[in-house]
This record gives sequence, structure tokens and C-alpha cells, in this order.
Amino acid sequence: MQASEAIIQLIQQIRGILKQLDPADYQRVLPEYRGSTIGQHFRHMLEFFQCLEGGCATGDVDYAARPRNPLFEQIPGAAEVAFARFADSVQRMDTERVVAVVAELGSDLRPAYTSSLGRELVFAYDHAIHHLAIIRMGLSIHFPHISVADHLGISPSTLKAVGG
Repeated sequence: MQASEAIIQLIQQIRGILKQLDPADYQRVLPEYRGSTIGQHFRHMLEFFQCLEGGCATGDVDYAARPRNPLFEQIPGAAEVAFARFADSVQRMDTERVVAVVAELGSDLRPAYTSSLGRELVFAYDHAIHHLAIIRMGLSIHFPHISVADHLGISPSTLKAVGG
């Protein structure tokens, strides 16, 4: 399976969850998240995808320069639509395209590293898996009525290792 296909499948799961969440639950601060919300985790994932999409046009990917759009952390339907748009655009990405990834390493110096859109799609996929694991914990504790796939937030390599 190609990275774009894996991301599209992941976004289908994400959209399924977003359709089940009402704004109040989506915005609820959860103690396990130390002051953040499920909506903020979805926004964070989405904006990494959007930074990557922007890099297709410019040749530069800067994950630290996210717009942090509050709409995507407040309204699950808005995030759902934005994820759907990314799923459409990811199919047209040239995974061989070389991009410069600007790093944020905690100093004023922000080096750029050569990568490819394909490699960055893999990174964005893994990043989303990580956040989905966090989201899954919040859902299972506070919103057990939300239906999620058994393997949500679990890396495919882990599923293979445990026979899942």
C-alpha cells in the first residue's frame, strides 16, 4: 500500500469519528490531556496535513508554521470537511517531489532538510497514528458511546507484530 492510500484510509476513520462528536464533547478539556481537548488533537493532525499540502505548491514544508485555526478544534464538521479535502488532494501528490523541510529545534536557527513528499506523507501518517492513540484514550474514558475501529491509533507494524 502506498502512503497516500494509507492516509486516505486513516482519514475515513477520522471522518467517521468526527461525525459522531458533538461540539461540546469535541471542545471539552480532558484531565488526561493536561488542559487540551480532542478537538485540538484533530486540529493538530489536520494542520500537519495542510502544511504538507502547502509544501506541494512551494517546495517548502514548515510544520511549525501552522495557522492553528480554532474553527478546526471547535467544530467537528469543519474539521471533517477539511480532512475530506486533504484526502482528495493527497491522491494528486507527486510522492517523488523533493521538498525542503524546515525544522523547529528550539533555537532561532531553523535548518532545512531535504526530503520528498512521499517521505513526508509517511511522517504525517505516523504522526496522525500517534494522535489517534491519544484521542482513542480520551474517547474510551469520557465518550464510550463513540464507535471507533479496534485498531485506531495502533501502528500497522504493531498490529503485524501482535497478529492483529
